[in-house]
Amino acid sequence: MRLEFWGPDDYDLNAQKRYEAGELDAAIQILREGTAIYPEVAELRVSLGYTELAREEFAWARRAFAGALRLEPDHEDALVGLGEALLKLGERSRAFRAFDRVLELGFSEDADLMVSIGRILLREALFERAERFLRLAADADPNGAEAPTDLGSVLQQLDRLDEAHEWFERALRRDPENHDARALLGNLVYEAGDRRAALEHFEGIPTAALWDTLTIWRIVELKRAFEEPGSESGITPYVSRLEELFAPMPPADQLIDDLVTGLAGVSDVSDFAPGQMDMFRPGAERGGRQSDERRQDWEGIVQAMCRSSAEPERTLLEYMRDTARRIRVLTGIRIPDDDPEAFLKASATAGVLHIAD
Repeated sequence: MRLEFWGPDDYDLNAQKRYEAGELDAAIQILREGTAIYPEVAELRVSLGYTELAREEFAWARRAFAGALRLEPDHEDALVGLGEALLKLGERSRAFRAFDRVLELGFSEDADLMVSIGRILLREALFERAERFLRLAADADPNGAEAPTDLGSVLQQLDRLDEAHEWFERALRRDPENHDARALLGNLVYEAGDRRAALEHFEGIPTAALWDTLTIWRIVELKRAFEEPGSESGITPYVSRLEELFAPMPPADQLIDDLVTGLAGVSDVSDFAPGQMDMFRPGAERGGRQSDERRQDWEGIVQAMCRSSAEPERTLLEYMRDTARRIRVLTGIRIPDDDPEAFLKASATAGVLHIAD
């Protein structure tokens, strides 16, 4: 039993702390208690809705946001959250109306809100609609680099490559340390055939900031092509980075050794990006690893992948969304981001994951 008195702000603040610590169940408990005590406070319902979104409880999130809007019909954050929940529940027309209402309320110059809506639409592959909000965000914050980076990604998906190139460069002019924009631009230039320019872009990214293996493989390829024959010193930091990204997981996770067997005709998910590590470590064994005794369902596999990622606190849905977006931006292949089985099989098709028969 809590002895101290909590006001609405205390409930919100303490729930936020639990949320940031990845303790979503505790955050929800706090917020539900708060909304029971302070049913007239819309902000608590908004926080509850976003926490339920993080737990992929979309119907509950919709209910929370709708409750907040009954109290404050023009609450912009509730409208954005409601729009996202409705999209996940397949109610697109209602979601679009919620987003449009944010504009009607005069928030087109709120860069953060416009980026939030743009990214929601981008994750759902609604590129034309995402473009509208990201352009508003870019105009609203002439010094920000996030909106131009996301806008470039959208334009790339729409096959408007010259425009995408321009927006990635704009993002870098606004923030030269925006490594995502530099990697995206480097890959765009690489795919256009200007390999030397691509290498120049890639070399501007600190090794520790490289998060996708495709970019690293391309850097190694380009360095071997343009540096003095026989010199391997230039690629050493990148090979080390690959080894970090492919490092064995803690025994509790066992992503590689304990991946799924015997599910839907798939006998083993044995490795990432088949053969790529062998290119950099001659003689290294790839492992057709077997796991005949331990089985996981598709969701368990993706959860293990998330736990081994750089941001293990993300929810399953957030991990799939982020990964699918990166694969889509870098390879042009769209990966389903709301179903673990489809996510894994499509990732294998994209060459990011290997599923051995």
